[in-house]
Amino acid sequence: MQEGVNKPNRAEVFRARLTSTIILWTLVTGVFVSQNAWAFFGLVSFLTLAGAWEFRSLFSKFPGDGCRTVGLLVGLIVALSTGAFLVMGSQGHDNYFSELAGLITVTVFCFFVRFKQSIEGRQSVDAVGDGLLAFVYVPILFGCFVYRLIFLPDGGGEGEVPGAWLLLFMIAAAKFTDMGAYITGSLIGKNKMAPHLSPAKTWEGFFGALGFAQLAAWGVWGFSGDILSWIPPLHVGVLALLIGLVAVAGDLAESILKRSLEAKDSGSLMPGIGGVLDLIDSLCFAAPVTYFYLLRTDLIS
Repeated sequence: MQEGVNKPNRAEVFRARLTSTIILWTLVTGVFVSQNAWAFFGLVSFLTLAGAWEFRSLFSKFPGDGCRTVGLLVGLIVALSTGAFLVMGSQGHDNYFSELAGLITVTVFCFFVRFKQSIEGRQSVDAVGDGLLAFVYVPILFGCFVYRLIFLPDGGGEGEVPGAWLLLFMIAAAKFTDMGAYITGSLIGKNKMAPHLSPAKTWEGFFGALGFAQLAAWGVWGFSGDILSWIPPLHVGVLALLIGLVAVAGDLAESILKRSLEAKDSGSLMPGIGGVLDLIDSLCFAAPVTYFYLLRTDLIS
Protein backbone atom coordinates (compact mmCIF):
# COMPACT_ATOMS: atom_id res chain seq x y z
CA MET A 1 0.00 0.00 0.00
CA GLN A 2 2.77 2.38 0.95
CA GLU A 3 4.52 2.11 -2.41
CA GLY A 4 1.72 3.79 -4.35
CA VAL A 5 1.15 6.75 -2.00
CA ASN A 6 3.67 9.13 -3.55
CA LYS A 7 3.19 8.02 -7.12
CA PRO A 8 1.75 10.93 -9.17
CA ASN A 9 -1.41 10.27 -11.13
CA ARG A 10 -1.87 11.09 -14.82
CA ALA A 11 -3.40 14.50 -14.09
CA GLU A 12 -0.45 15.52 -11.91
CA VAL A 13 2.05 14.28 -14.50
CA PHE A 14 0.19 16.17 -17.22
CA ARG A 15 0.18 19.42 -15.19
CA ALA A 16 3.90 19.08 -14.44
CA ARG A 17 4.67 18.36 -18.08
CA LEU A 18 2.49 21.25 -19.24
CA THR A 19 4.20 23.66 -16.83
CA SER A 20 7.67 22.58 -17.96
CA THR A 21 6.61 22.81 -21.60
CA ILE A 22 5.25 26.35 -21.15
CA ILE A 23 8.49 27.46 -19.47
CA LEU A 24 10.58 25.87 -22.21
CA TRP A 25 8.54 27.39 -25.01
CA THR A 26 8.73 30.79 -23.30
CA LEU A 27 12.53 30.51 -23.26
CA VAL A 28 12.63 29.30 -26.87
CA THR A 29 10.26 32.08 -27.92
CA GLY A 30 12.45 34.69 -26.23
CA VAL A 31 15.53 33.47 -28.07
CA PHE A 32 13.58 33.22 -31.33
CA VAL A 33 12.23 36.77 -31.07
CA SER A 34 15.69 38.13 -30.28
CA GLN A 35 17.02 36.87 -33.65
CA ASN A 36 20.45 37.08 -32.06
CA ALA A 37 22.95 34.50 -33.32
CA TRP A 38 24.78 34.21 -30.02
CA ALA A 39 21.51 33.75 -28.11
CA PHE A 40 20.68 30.78 -30.36
CA PHE A 41 24.23 29.48 -29.96
CA GLY A 42 24.02 29.80 -26.17
CA LEU A 43 20.72 27.94 -25.87
CA VAL A 44 21.76 25.08 -28.17
CA SER A 45 25.17 24.87 -26.48
CA PHE A 46 23.57 24.64 -23.03
CA LEU A 47 21.24 21.85 -24.17
CA THR A 48 24.12 20.03 -25.86
CA LEU A 49 26.35 20.23 -22.77
CA ALA A 50 23.54 19.27 -20.38
CA GLY A 51 22.41 16.39 -22.60
CA ALA A 52 25.99 15.11 -22.89
CA TRP A 53 26.42 15.27 -19.10
CA GLU A 54 23.20 13.32 -18.56
CA PHE A 55 24.30 10.75 -21.16
CA ARG A 56 27.50 10.21 -19.20
CA SER A 57 25.56 9.97 -15.93
CA LEU A 58 23.36 7.19 -17.33
CA PHE A 59 26.47 5.00 -17.64
CA SER A 60 27.88 5.85 -14.19
CA LYS A 61 27.44 2.28 -12.85
CA PHE A 62 29.05 0.61 -15.85
CA PRO A 63 32.69 0.10 -16.93
CA GLY A 64 34.29 1.85 -19.88
CA ASP A 65 34.09 5.40 -18.58
CA GLY A 66 37.43 6.33 -20.18
CA CYS A 67 36.15 5.72 -23.72
CA ARG A 68 32.88 7.52 -23.05
CA THR A 69 34.76 10.52 -21.66
CA VAL A 70 36.97 10.67 -24.75
CA GLY A 71 33.92 10.40 -27.02
CA LEU A 72 32.02 13.13 -25.20
CA LEU A 73 34.95 15.55 -24.99
CA VAL A 74 35.81 15.21 -28.67
CA GLY A 75 32.15 15.39 -29.64
CA LEU A 76 31.57 18.55 -27.61
CA ILE A 77 34.68 20.19 -29.06
CA VAL A 78 33.46 19.38 -32.57
CA ALA A 79 29.88 20.53 -31.89
CA LEU A 80 30.69 23.78 -30.09
CA SER A 81 33.42 24.76 -32.55
CA THR A 82 31.06 24.01 -35.47
CA GLY A 83 28.42 26.24 -33.90
CA ALA A 84 30.90 29.03 -33.18
CA PHE A 85 32.32 28.95 -36.71
CA LEU A 86 28.82 29.04 -38.20
CA VAL A 87 27.90 32.03 -36.01
CA MET A 88 30.95 33.87 -37.33
CA GLY A 89 30.22 32.76 -40.89
CA SER A 90 33.63 31.16 -41.33
CA GLN A 91 32.51 27.58 -42.09
CA GLY A 92 30.18 26.32 -44.79
CA HIS A 93 27.11 24.43 -43.57
CA ASP A 94 28.05 21.45 -45.76
CA ASN A 95 31.61 21.06 -44.46
CA TYR A 96 31.77 17.79 -42.47
CA PHE A 97 35.55 17.67 -41.98
CA SER A 98 35.36 18.24 -38.22
CA GLU A 99 32.81 15.44 -37.71
CA LEU A 100 34.88 12.97 -39.75
CA ALA A 101 38.10 14.00 -38.01
CA GLY A 102 36.39 13.63 -34.65
CA LEU A 103 35.06 10.19 -35.54
CA ILE A 104 38.54 8.96 -36.48
CA THR A 105 40.07 10.56 -33.37
CA VAL A 106 37.56 8.93 -31.04
CA THR A 107 37.97 5.51 -32.65
CA VAL A 108 41.77 5.60 -32.39
CA PHE A 109 41.90 7.04 -28.86
CA CYS A 110 39.26 4.64 -27.52
CA PHE A 111 41.41 1.71 -28.62
CA PHE A 112 44.42 3.39 -27.03
CA VAL A 113 42.45 3.71 -23.79
CA ARG A 114 41.76 -0.04 -23.82
CA PHE A 115 45.36 -1.10 -24.53
CA LYS A 116 46.13 -1.21 -20.79
CA GLN A 117 42.95 -3.09 -19.88
CA SER A 118 42.68 -6.84 -19.66
CA ILE A 119 40.51 -8.57 -22.24
CA GLU A 120 37.33 -9.94 -20.70
CA GLY A 121 34.80 -11.09 -23.28
CA ARG A 122 33.26 -8.16 -25.18
CA GLN A 123 34.06 -5.55 -22.55
CA SER A 124 36.75 -3.74 -24.57
CA VAL A 125 34.72 -3.76 -27.78
CA ASP A 126 31.65 -2.52 -25.88
CA ALA A 127 33.71 0.28 -24.33
CA VAL A 128 34.88 1.47 -27.76
CA GLY A 129 31.28 1.30 -28.99
CA ASP A 130 30.16 3.36 -25.99
CA GLY A 131 32.79 5.96 -26.83
CA LEU A 132 31.57 6.26 -30.40
CA LEU A 133 27.94 6.50 -29.25
CA ALA A 134 28.93 9.20 -26.77
CA PHE A 135 30.58 11.13 -29.61
CA VAL A 136 27.62 10.86 -31.99
CA TYR A 137 24.42 10.74 -29.97
CA VAL A 138 24.13 14.22 -28.44
CA PRO A 139 27.05 16.33 -29.74
CA ILE A 140 26.68 15.43 -33.43
CA LEU A 141 23.06 14.38 -33.96
CA PHE A 142 21.69 17.22 -31.85
CA GLY A 143 24.39 19.89 -31.51
CA CYS A 144 25.98 19.95 -34.96
CA PHE A 145 22.79 19.51 -36.96
CA VAL A 146 20.73 22.00 -34.97
CA TYR A 147 23.51 24.55 -35.52
CA ARG A 148 23.47 23.75 -39.24
CA LEU A 149 19.72 24.32 -39.46
CA ILE A 150 19.91 27.60 -37.55
CA PHE A 151 22.63 29.09 -39.72
CA LEU A 152 21.54 27.55 -43.02
CA PRO A 153 22.09 30.22 -45.70
CA ASP A 154 19.10 28.92 -47.68
CA GLY A 155 16.83 28.91 -44.61
CA GLY A 156 14.64 31.69 -45.98
CA GLY A 157 15.22 34.22 -43.23
CA GLU A 158 17.45 37.25 -43.10
CA GLY A 159 19.93 38.61 -40.62
CA GLU A 160 22.06 36.62 -38.18
CA VAL A 161 19.88 33.48 -38.04
CA PRO A 162 18.50 32.72 -41.53
CA GLY A 163 17.32 29.26 -40.46
CA ALA A 164 15.38 30.33 -37.35
CA TRP A 165 11.97 29.56 -38.87
CA LEU A 166 13.24 26.28 -40.29
CA LEU A 167 14.44 25.32 -36.82
CA LEU A 168 11.05 26.25 -35.39
CA PHE A 169 9.38 24.11 -38.09
CA MET A 170 11.48 21.09 -37.09
CA ILE A 171 11.11 21.56 -33.33
CA ALA A 172 7.35 22.17 -33.52
CA ALA A 173 6.76 19.06 -35.63
CA ALA A 174 8.94 16.90 -33.35
CA LYS A 175 7.60 18.18 -30.04
CA PHE A 176 3.98 18.16 -31.17
CA THR A 177 4.65 14.53 -32.01
CA ASP A 178 5.48 13.93 -28.34
CA MET A 179 2.42 15.92 -27.28
CA GLY A 180 0.12 14.17 -29.74
CA ALA A 181 1.30 10.73 -28.64
CA TYR A 182 0.77 11.60 -24.99
CA ILE A 183 -2.66 13.23 -25.39
CA THR A 184 -4.07 10.68 -27.85
CA GLY A 185 -2.59 7.75 -25.96
CA SER A 186 -3.99 9.03 -22.65
CA LEU A 187 -7.48 9.53 -24.09
CA ILE A 188 -8.00 6.51 -26.34
CA GLY A 189 -4.82 4.44 -26.19
CA LYS A 190 -5.46 0.71 -25.78
CA ASN A 191 -3.10 -1.24 -28.05
CA LYS A 192 0.47 -1.27 -26.73
CA MET A 193 3.10 -0.29 -29.26
CA ALA A 194 6.36 -1.42 -27.63
CA PRO A 195 5.65 -2.50 -24.05
CA HIS A 196 9.17 -3.88 -23.59
CA LEU A 197 10.54 -0.36 -24.18
CA SER A 198 7.81 2.05 -23.05
CA PRO A 199 4.67 0.53 -21.50
CA ALA A 200 2.66 3.75 -21.89
CA LYS A 201 3.09 4.05 -25.66
CA THR A 202 0.20 2.85 -27.82
CA TRP A 203 -0.53 2.57 -31.53
CA GLU A 204 -3.35 5.07 -31.10
CA GLY A 205 -0.84 7.48 -29.62
CA PHE A 206 1.52 6.80 -32.51
CA PHE A 207 -1.03 7.80 -35.15
CA GLY A 208 -2.07 10.76 -33.05
CA ALA A 209 1.60 11.79 -32.95
CA LEU A 210 1.81 11.76 -36.75
CA GLY A 211 -1.35 13.84 -36.98
CA PHE A 212 -0.05 16.43 -34.50
CA ALA A 213 3.25 16.59 -36.41
CA GLN A 214 1.34 17.53 -39.56
CA LEU A 215 -0.68 20.11 -37.64
CA ALA A 216 2.45 21.75 -36.24
CA ALA A 217 4.41 21.68 -39.50
CA TRP A 218 1.62 23.19 -41.58
CA GLY A 219 0.92 25.75 -38.87
CA VAL A 220 4.51 27.00 -38.74
CA TRP A 221 4.82 26.88 -42.54
CA GLY A 222 1.68 28.96 -42.99
CA PHE A 223 2.42 31.38 -40.17
CA SER A 224 5.93 32.06 -41.51
CA GLY A 225 4.53 33.85 -44.56
CA ASP A 226 7.12 33.99 -47.32
CA ILE A 227 10.01 32.86 -45.13
CA LEU A 228 9.39 29.12 -45.63
CA SER A 229 7.61 29.43 -48.97
CA TRP A 230 10.69 27.86 -50.61
CA ILE A 231 9.48 24.51 -49.19
CA PRO A 232 6.74 23.29 -51.59
CA PRO A 233 3.50 22.00 -49.98
CA LEU A 234 4.23 18.39 -50.99
CA HIS A 235 7.57 18.54 -49.18
CA VAL A 236 5.96 20.09 -46.11
CA GLY A 237 3.70 17.05 -45.78
CA VAL A 238 6.46 14.52 -46.47
CA LEU A 239 8.91 16.25 -44.14
CA ALA A 240 6.31 16.44 -41.36
CA LEU A 241 5.67 12.69 -41.77
CA LEU A 242 9.39 11.91 -41.62
CA ILE A 243 9.92 14.14 -38.60
CA GLY A 244 6.97 12.49 -36.86
CA LEU A 245 8.33 9.00 -37.55
CA VAL A 246 11.90 9.71 -36.47
CA ALA A 247 10.73 11.71 -33.45
CA VAL A 248 8.89 8.62 -32.20
CA ALA A 249 11.98 6.53 -33.03
CA GLY A 250 14.20 8.99 -31.15
CA ASP A 251 11.99 8.73 -28.09
CA LEU A 252 12.09 4.93 -28.23
CA ALA A 253 15.86 4.99 -28.78
CA GLU A 254 16.30 6.83 -25.48
CA SER A 255 13.96 4.31 -23.86
CA ILE A 256 16.36 1.58 -25.01
CA LEU A 257 19.21 3.46 -23.35
CA LYS A 258 17.36 4.02 -20.09
CA ARG A 259 16.03 0.48 -19.82
CA SER A 260 19.39 -1.04 -20.73
CA LEU A 261 21.11 1.16 -18.15
CA GLU A 262 18.36 0.76 -15.51
CA ALA A 263 17.42 4.46 -15.35
CA LYS A 264 13.89 5.90 -15.18
CA ASP A 265 14.76 9.39 -16.42
CA SER A 266 17.97 10.91 -17.75
CA GLY A 267 17.67 13.66 -15.14
CA SER A 268 15.21 15.70 -13.07
CA LEU A 269 15.74 19.24 -14.35
CA MET A 270 12.21 19.47 -15.83
CA PRO A 271 9.29 18.05 -13.79
CA GLY A 272 6.98 15.92 -15.89
CA ILE A 273 9.56 15.60 -18.66
CA GLY A 274 12.68 14.48 -16.86
CA GLY A 275 16.09 15.65 -17.93
CA VAL A 276 17.44 17.52 -20.91
CA LEU A 277 18.08 14.25 -22.71
CA ASP A 278 14.40 13.38 -22.28
CA LEU A 279 13.62 16.72 -23.94
CA ILE A 280 15.95 16.48 -26.94
CA ASP A 281 15.75 12.73 -27.66
CA SER A 282 13.32 13.25 -30.56
CA LEU A 283 15.34 16.19 -31.88
CA CYS A 284 18.50 14.06 -32.03
CA PHE A 285 16.90 12.15 -34.90
CA ALA A 286 14.69 14.92 -36.34
CA ALA A 287 17.47 17.50 -36.88
CA PRO A 288 19.75 15.41 -39.16
CA VAL A 289 16.78 13.90 -41.02
CA THR A 290 15.39 17.38 -41.72
CA TYR A 291 18.76 18.65 -42.88
CA PHE A 292 19.57 15.73 -45.18
CA TYR A 293 16.04 15.58 -46.59
CA LEU A 294 16.29 19.23 -47.66
CA LEU A 295 19.79 18.60 -49.03
CA ARG A 296 18.93 15.45 -51.01
CA THR A 297 15.76 16.96 -52.50
CA ASP A 298 17.83 19.94 -53.69
CA LEU A 299 15.72 22.36 -51.65
CA ILE A 300 19.03 23.59 -50.24
CA SER A 301 22.41 23.60 -51.90
